[in-house]
Amino acid sequence: MMKKNFLFAFAALIAVSSCTSEINEEGFVDKANSISFNAYSNKSRAVTDDVTSENMKGDMFGVVGYYTNKLYLYTNTNKAVAQKWDVNSWEYDKIGELKFWPNGTMDFYAYFPHSDDATFATTNNSSEAVMTISTTCAHDVLFAYAGNQSKQTRVPLNFYHAFAKIKGLVIEMPTEGNLFKSNCQVKVQNVEFINTSTSGDIKVDNGGVASYSVTSPNATLKRNLTGSGVTINNSSTTGTLINNDDKAKDYLFATNSSTTPTNFVKGTGKTMWNGIKASIGGEGAKLSTSELVCLKLTCKVWNGANDNKYYYVGDDDNYGEIYIPLTKTDATPNDVTTFDAGKRYTYTIKMKDNVGFDDNGDPILTPILFYVESVADWTDVNVTITL
Repeated sequence: MMKKNFLFAFAALIAVSSCTSEINEEGFVDKANSISFNAYSNKSRAVTDDVTSENMKGDMFGVVGYYTNKLYLYTNTNKAVAQKWDVNSWEYDKIGELKFWPNGTMDFYAYFPHSDDATFATTNNSSEAVMTISTTCAHDVLFAYAGNQSKQTRVPLNFYHAFAKIKGLVIEMPTEGNLFKSNCQVKVQNVEFINTSTSGDIKVDNGGVASYSVTSPNATLKRNLTGSGVTINNSSTTGTLINNDDKAKDYLFATNSSTTPTNFVKGTGKTMWNGIKASIGGEGAKLSTSELVCLKLTCKVWNGANDNKYYYVGDDDNYGEIYIPLTKTDATPNDVTTFDAGKRYTYTIKMKDNVGFDDNGDPILTPILFYVESVADWTDVNVTITL
C-alpha cells in the first residue's frame, strides 16, 4: 500500500513539473502566471550617486499591488515586497512572497530604494494617500505607479523622482564689474535656501501622483562650508559653494503648485522671490520672516586690507547675511520660477556690481557715482576806467 501511494505521488509530481518552468526549495513557481516586474528609472538616482537604470540594480525597490481595491501583493506585515536584480531580471528578494495573477486587473505602487519607512493603505479607492514614504531628503527617493494592469509576463514600472536637487552653486566676480575693479572681497561661511523643505512624508495618491506633508518645524536645505569658508576676490574670481556632480546630496521638496502636479509631483507651493522689494510685503516686511524662497549667504563683504578695511557686511569678528533671488537669469526665457521634481539646478551667481540684498530687500552695494548737473556760467564783468 505504501508503495502504491509513493508511486502515485511521484506520478503527480512529474505531471505538475511538466507544467512549470522552475522548481526550487520553496516549491513550484509557474513563471507564466507569477506577478513579476520590469523597472525603468526616469534618469534615476540611487542612495550614493546620481544613477542610471543600470546602477539602480545595486539596490532593491519595494512594491505592493491592489486587487479589487484591496491589498493583494504585500508582506505579512503590510509592507512592500522587495525586488532585487538577479543577473538578468528583477526578482523577489524572498521567493516566499511571490504572488500569482488573479482573474482581473491590478494596481501597483512602488518606491526606491526599498526600506521599512514606507506604509500603505489597506485600500486604494479613497482620496487618502495609498503610499506614504517618510524622508529627510538624505538620498534620492523614486516612486512608480502602474494602474489597471492585466496579466502579463512582467509589469513595467516607470520611476519618477520625488525631489528637486541643487547640483551646483558657484560665485563669480567678473573682471569688468565694479566689485573686481574696487578690490572688493567676499567670504562665505554658510549657504541656505530659505523656505525650502527637506523633511516630511511623500504621499502618493491612488492615481500615482505624489505630494508632501512637511515636518514641523520646517528643515530647510542648508550647507555649512568646511574650514575657513570660500573667499572670492580679484585674485580668486571664482568660488565653488556646492559641487555635487554625481553625489547624492542637496535634495529638496519641489516648490511648484500644491494642486497641479509637475513631473507627477505636487510641490509645496512656495513662491520664489523675484528680487523686487515690493514683493516681500508692506512696510517692515523682511525676507527672513517671509515665506519666499531665495538664497541666503552667511558671509563678510569688505574693501581694503588690514587697517584700511571697510565692511559692508559683517565685521572682523562677525558674519552678516545677504539674500539673493534665484529666479532671474541672463536669458529671460530661462527664468526659473519653481524648483521642480526631477530637475537638478546649477547656479552661477555673478557678483558684478553688487553682492545681493539685505533682509529688507534693498541692494547692499550701491556705488557712489556722480554726474554733472550743471556748471555755473561765467558772469562777464565789463569795467571801463576813464582816467
